[in-house]
Amino acid sequence: MNRILFPAALPLAVLLAACSGGSDDAAAPDPAETMMPVEPDGGIGDGAGPPGPVVAETIPAAFRGVWDYVEGSCDPASEMRVEIGPETMQFYESHGDVTGVEVGSPQDIVVSLAMEGEGETWDMARKFTLTDGGRTLTSTPVGEEQFEPMPLKKCE
Repeated sequence: MNRILFPAALPLAVLLAACSGGSDDAAAPDPAETMMPVEPDGGIGDGAGPPGPVVAETIPAAFRGVWDYVEGSCDPASEMRVEIGPETMQFYESHGDVTGVEVGSPQDIVVSLAMEGEGETWDMARKFTLTDGGRTLTSTPVGEEQFEPMPLKKCE
């Protein structure tokens, strides 16, 4: 009689084990298979915002050189001419030493300058944007008087 009972009892025992509450671990998702949420900005869902600008010590090479108003002559006497070096900017009647550079993208920077000219000193910040494959540079004010953005061309 034991032989007949054992084969019938085995499937019953397996069925009871499967239906029992068992441990909660079986219901928990596998951490390796858990999807990480993705934020609209492409972040990893950790609640952090998009990365901020990169701080540099010098002006990136793409922005350096001699620039003049798009209709200017690039002559050293041009009032709109600006010479941009790694750590300095030379304007018509003033000179600026770079105190900070924030690189928003390869075509977009904000430069902070300690300015000196005509017997005065002041601090100034300008946003510079490259367009036309790096042939046009547009300067806009940052946190000061508003002026019409002026496109500059690269002088050869």
